Amino acid sequence: MEKKSLSMLSASLLTYFVMLTLFILIRVVFLYVSIPLSSSVSDLITTIFIQVGVMFFLCIFMYSKLRHQNLKTTLGEFGYSKIGFMPIIISILIGIVCYFLNMFIASFFSSIISLCGYESVPQFSGGSGDYSVTSFILQVISVALLPAICEETTHRGLLLNGLKPMGIVRAMLISSLLFGLMHLNINQFFYATILGFIISISVVSSKNILPAILIHFMNNFLSTYFSFASHNNWVGGDIPTLITNFIYGGGNLFSYFITSLLFLAALVLILVLLFTWLFKETRIKAAAKLLSDISNINKEFVNPNSTISRDENLIAMYQINKLMSDYNIKSLNKMIFTDIESSARKLTKFELTFLVACIVVGGFVTLSTFIWGVL
Repeated sequence: MEKKSLSMLSASLLTYFVMLTLFILIRVVFLYVSIPLSSSVSDLITTIFIQVGVMFFLCIFMYSKLRHQNLKTTLGEFGYSKIGFMPIIISILIGIVCYFLNMFIASFFSSIISLCGYESVPQFSGGSGDYSVTSFILQVISVALLPAICEETTHRGLLLNGLKPMGIVRAMLISSLLFGLMHLNINQFFYATILGFIISISVVSSKNILPAILIHFMNNFLSTYFSFASHNNWVGGDIPTLITNFIYGGGNLFSYFITSLLFLAALVLILVLLFTWLFKETRIKAAAKLLSDISNINKEFVNPNSTISRDENLIAMYQINKLMSDYNIKSLNKMIFTDIESSARKLTKFELTFLVACIVVGGFVTLSTFIWGVL
């Protein structure tokens, strides 16, 4: 007798819990097992194990098995689909803005937790003093490229998509929280959670995971680039310092507050404009294409010289009329937001258990980095 497949929500939470547990175990092993290689190469090996092995392949294969579906279907559910050139450009711009926003957020929260005695460590330090081009390339792969693809597959593909039955806002909040906790240190938790929510907006806006990957990549790439550029006198290496001096250079608390507020407001405004643009270039254009297809089929239906069989036209018209029902703003909105459920269902005991387990495990390890400095 064929086993019943798990629901999307159950499969997502169970898969994520297994992945999170393995992620922590691998981090512990690589932390206490000495590898006779350079720091950059060692980091790359660790990243391949965790990112590629656990967060990409295990994520896709385990979810597919639990759902009893093929890998192509899973990738489609995760949001892997074609995207236009303009959304790619917009996503890159959003990633650049997110980097500078993260500078502000990271600095703010680092100041707060440092008052509690926590000594923050720079996110990207270029290895153990190695700022060569080879080290830079390895850092880009291990810190920017692989995490962008693999972490987004897990958190925006698996989680954001899988948690949608809870309601889209809850799915965005919980997937962002777990994304922050997944970094397993208090220093990165705050800005990673906020970045996760911003990235979630890009996925909901575009119905595609590729903008999320590009935003994540650009944020991490710029962090890595500026770390190396400041030591190697590369182009733009002094940009973070100039921005920091602009914000903190007033010399008094009032000046700092005003410049910080203006800087933050400008970044948020730019993000709103970019997300509006992304929404128009993806969801709105997709709806417009569907309307165009409807119009073309209507024209073809009344054309006596149509090369398409009358039966095919009748079938197409029936399906489209069923979809559209009344041609008004309400039906157009439904067409644009077809993947977003208006109502949320309650979690089963199974789902609630694994959701709580994921938050507790991630939260415990994150707090441990603050209290005991582990991982």
